[in-house]
This record gives sequence, structure tokens and C-alpha cells, in this order.
Amino acid sequence: MTKVRYEVADGVAIVTLNRPEVLNAMDRDVFFGLREAAGRAGEDPAVRALVLTGEGRAFSSGLDTSLFATGIDGGGNPLSLDIAALQSCFSAYEEIGVPTIAAIRGPALGGGIQLAAACDLRVAGDDAELAVYEIRWGIIPDLGGTQRLPRLIGLGRAKELVLTGRRVGAVEALAWGLVNRVVPADQVLDEAIGWARELAAGPPLALSAAKRLATSAFDVPVSGGLEREAMINRRLLASDDFREAVVARFEKRAPRFNAR
Repeated sequence: MTKVRYEVADGVAIVTLNRPEVLNAMDRDVFFGLREAAGRAGEDPAVRALVLTGEGRAFSSGLDTSLFATGIDGGGNPLSLDIAALQSCFSAYEEIGVPTIAAIRGPALGGGIQLAAACDLRVAGDDAELAVYEIRWGIIPDLGGTQRLPRLIGLGRAKELVLTGRRVGAVEALAWGLVNRVVPADQVLDEAIGWARELAAGPPLALSAAKRLATSAFDVPVSGGLEREAMINRRLLASDDFREAVVARFEKRAPRFNAR
């Protein structure tokens, strides 16, 4: 059985964690399957957006605890876990040049919430439960939890999640900005795919640039960010996509973007 399923339809790549029997817990195969899927999507010019989801009733229950016993290299020592390699498997969804949407049903715990936080947008079912559990193991969330969550929901709320390990339901997650939309659980994937198709119809050069700038906004002073905006928009104003957007507006039709 493929532990990470990959498919493409209508310009949208759909990446599915496929271990429903263990609530999509992430073992070595899942981690590197996730990175491979992001790489495939990033190299495919037909892919304009990506949806990341879990098979069955959970997004992901987090790290498969067998990794603590075996180590990522099978050496039998959890100290042999290559944490940087695992981090790269999540960062791939932040770094890929197309918009990414996490479609969250049920639990998104530990690594699950950290994987969702690496995506650009999040759609949650009304049955979603999100938590950062690592503190209960006597460790910290090291797959982006202490870095992406403060940027996403603010320092105080992020500290509450990281320090207490408590679960947040869908309604509270929406109020906090931890997720962007909440829908009935059986509509999560359809909602995410529909949103992804809307994004896929947009201008790919501008979407990629906007994503990149927003992701790095906290890494530079505002003045430096403004310089980046100006530099990138000068290039976009000279693009075929910009001209197509202007012409389509005057001709009262949907634009046809070619990423040029």
C-alpha cells in the first residue's frame, strides 16, 4: 500500500497521507513520501495548487512512535533521528512555488498540526482537533511548531499550545486564525479542492511571488520587504500574464495565464 498517495486533476495536486488504520501516523516512509510528492508537484508545470489531506477520519495523529524506538536510520537510538531531514519534508510545502491547502478532518496532533502549519491555508472539518503534544513526551515540537505557530496565531496563543499540549477544536481554531475555514466534516476535501481550483486559475507568477514574500515577511525589516515588493512587481509588470490580465479585463473574459 502506498503510504502517501499522489494524484493530479484540473491543475491541482492532491497529496494524501494513507495510513488510516493508525490515524495517518507518520513513519519514515510517510515523511519522505511527503517530500517526494511536494517535489513532483513543484516540478510539474501543470500543477498550479496543491491540497494535502489524510485518508479516513484523521488528518494525522502525528509521529509514529516506532521512530523513537528505532531511530530514523534504523539504528535503534532515538538520538539518531535526523531531525533536519524530517523538517525538510514539511518545509517542502512552505517552499513549493504553488499555493498549498491542508484539508483537516479529525485529529491533527503533534506532527500533524505542524504539517498543516507548513501549508499556506487550512480548511478544517467541524470535527477537527489540533494540538501540539510533544511537551507530554518531555521534548519540544521540532517540526516547525515553535517557529510557524507564533507567526500564524501570535506568540501568546502559540505558547499556550506548545507549553500545555491542550487540544483546540475547530471553532476555537478558526477564531484564533489557526485555520481559515470550517465546514462540515464530510465537505472538507471538496471545499479544499474547490478553493485550490480557484487559486489554480490565478496568475501563477504573482501567486508564487506573493507566497514567497508573505512567508519571509518576518525575516526582514519592513523597509527591506517593501524593496522586495517593488523589485518583484517591476518584473511582474513586464510579464505576459500581466498583459493578459489587462486585456482580459477589457474584453470581459476570464484571463488565460501561462506563467510567462
